[in-house]
Amino acid sequence: MRLVLLSVVVVVVFVACPVDTSPAVSTFHPVSFPADFAWGTAIAQWQTEGDRPASGSGSIDSNWKRWMDQGNAVGGQVNGDGNGFGTRFREDIALARNLGLDTFRLGLDWSRIEPQPDVFDEAELDHFVEILDAVRAEGLHPVVTLWHWTVPVWVQQPDPDAVGGVVDRMAVKDRAVVDDFEDFVRHVLPRLKGKVDTYTVLNEPFSMIVLGYLEGRFPPGKQLQIAQGTDFGINLLFMQAAAFDAIKELDDEDEDGDGVDSFVGLTMSANDLYAEIPGDLEQERSAQSINYVFNDWAIEALTSGKLDVNLDQDFDDVDTVPAEGVIEELKNSIEFIGVQYYGPGKVTDEGTLGSILVGVAPLFGEPVLNVAGYTFGDGPLLPHNGMGREISAAGFADTLDRYAKWGLPIIVTENGTTTNAVPDGDPLGPPVLLEAQAAMYVLEHVYEVGRALERGIDVRGYYHWTLADNFEWVDGRTQHFGAYSVDFSDPSYPRTLNKQGEALKDLVGARAITEELWTKWVLSSYPSDARQKPGLTTSIDPFAAN
Repeated sequence: MRLVLLSVVVVVVFVACPVDTSPAVSTFHPVSFPADFAWGTAIAQWQTEGDRPASGSGSIDSNWKRWMDQGNAVGGQVNGDGNGFGTRFREDIALARNLGLDTFRLGLDWSRIEPQPDVFDEAELDHFVEILDAVRAEGLHPVVTLWHWTVPVWVQQPDPDAVGGVVDRMAVKDRAVVDDFEDFVRHVLPRLKGKVDTYTVLNEPFSMIVLGYLEGRFPPGKQLQIAQGTDFGINLLFMQAAAFDAIKELDDEDEDGDGVDSFVGLTMSANDLYAEIPGDLEQERSAQSINYVFNDWAIEALTSGKLDVNLDQDFDDVDTVPAEGVIEELKNSIEFIGVQYYGPGKVTDEGTLGSILVGVAPLFGEPVLNVAGYTFGDGPLLPHNGMGREISAAGFADTLDRYAKWGLPIIVTENGTTTNAVPDGDPLGPPVLLEAQAAMYVLEHVYEVGRALERGIDVRGYYHWTLADNFEWVDGRTQHFGAYSVDFSDPSYPRTLNKQGEALKDLVGARAITEELWTKWVLSSYPSDARQKPGLTTSIDPFAAN
């Protein structure tokens, strides 16, 4: 009798609690953006207008024109007129509005405004103000960068065969160039105020330090000149501080009606660098040091005022020039950080350069930004853009977390990728297009911005690099970053909205990334991903994020 009752109980329990053998249903984790989140694009004056002056005759002289004249661009290209923005800016600004954007970041080249010391070209300034007025007429808010790498030849002239030889007043220990830059800023501010509230004084100081003084691919073309590069960087810090003070003094008009006359920051070439062999003590040490130099050094100086002159991660050396410590002049010289992310990097002590730098402070190894130079693990098989930069949205998440520690608002002032593959054969020939890859990149990376907002990071906006294909510095017209593709074989430079631009337009219109948008634009993996198990590069799978 007891056995029978037990059997009944077992049967009842089994019937009351059936085992669910159906597969689990995945749900998508959407992200959304607040109503006041800024959506923009970013351009640089030299990349879009080249050496063409506002008058259309002659040419603008600058350190970059001289660098191109020396044959330093791919295929010996020169930059006569960028992508034609100088004459068709109204059409291009309308294209930005067509994407649904509300912000337009652009630069004002010092070389155009002050071709000789204390000699100002008012026609060039008039031209720039006309562009600002056109931006505002389309209902967009301008953001102005005051130093985007191009400077007058009396400040930096890289051609040894030119009259007077090489000039480089940027990388010296005296601060005369800081005073000169402040004079330039004070000259233009009365024309800009009332039209601009947001300023990014400096653009990516460490890109120019690395490429100009360590690698030698950018002007002035120095290699492994760490001391000169440091002097250059210190001058840039004081230029930022001087411009900050000038803007705060002179801009007393509120352009966008938010009650604030000016909002001043700088932009950083922001990306985490990782040891190529995780756990390798030498590479981990190098990665920590390089991350400090590239990501932390400038922000520390411009927030706390602590200046680490010899880059040894302390602030108490009295035998440096200037002596270390808190420099009041630098303190609190930024109100926001512009994060500009294109991919992570790896640190190695292998190869010719890596084995040399492993004993050289403050790097202690070689930073590698091209997957072709990766030597460990999946290495060159990783997804990458047309410049060889690794695609990793998870690295973007790490970078946003890194910069959040400063407690300042963040604007993603540049992010984007190429619509072309790495050039194979003739770099000046027709590009191999990877438009679907570029569209996927935009969705993955903007998704990480949404996730950062959920983590409580104060991200105020996202500016896509860039509006239309342009002249990509030493790569010239071989790299295509535009939301609009440009046909440079046609003298009128016609623009065509590409898939990257379509994806950007979709998400800006939605002010969110929904499952529908994700499914529309995100592939199972990037076409350039050659790993055995290719897949997403996000920090978390959106279908497993709940």
